[in-house]
Amino acid sequence: MNLIARSTWVRGLILAILLAAAAYALFQSMMKDGQIAEIGHAAPGFEAVNLQGEPVRLSDYKGQAVLLNFWASWCGPCVNEMPILNEAYAQEPGVEIIAVNIGESREKAEAFVRKHQLDIPIVLDQQNKIKGKYGISGLPVTVLIDDQGNIVDRVTGELPSLEFVKELMDKIR
Repeated sequence: MNLIARSTWVRGLILAILLAAAAYALFQSMMKDGQIAEIGHAAPGFEAVNLQGEPVRLSDYKGQAVLLNFWASWCGPCVNEMPILNEAYAQEPGVEIIAVNIGESREKAEAFVRKHQLDIPIVLDQQNKIKGKYGISGLPVTVLIDDQGNIVDRVTGELPSLEFVKELMDKIR
């Protein structure tokens, strides 16, 4: 094997190893206790703080259906769907809504909540740990968790209407 061919082969091998390592790291970030957050499986537990600084755990909602919404104030579709989620929170009993703010400060999230007059429970994921457990790569994402703690559905993108949100909630009631 000549020197050029060997050099090309070695570079290709190194690239393949680096890609495999990156894929493994991504896979590990989406796992908790050996499970991936996917439909039909148990929702990964988490602990975060709400805007009042109090701890909130998914396990606090054991036996209850949960609509988990991942959002950020800079995300246009997230901004559009927040009033809809707020209305669903006020009108639709039987499903808890938790809005997980991704990567922003408490002050930024509080300002957003005040500006949009939201009553939805907000938790902060400033270190992107919850985002990683749920394999979130873009926003917004909504995850539906039934009263048994299993993921029933996942919606990527903006929730277009209150009727659509009600249909999602009916899946886990």
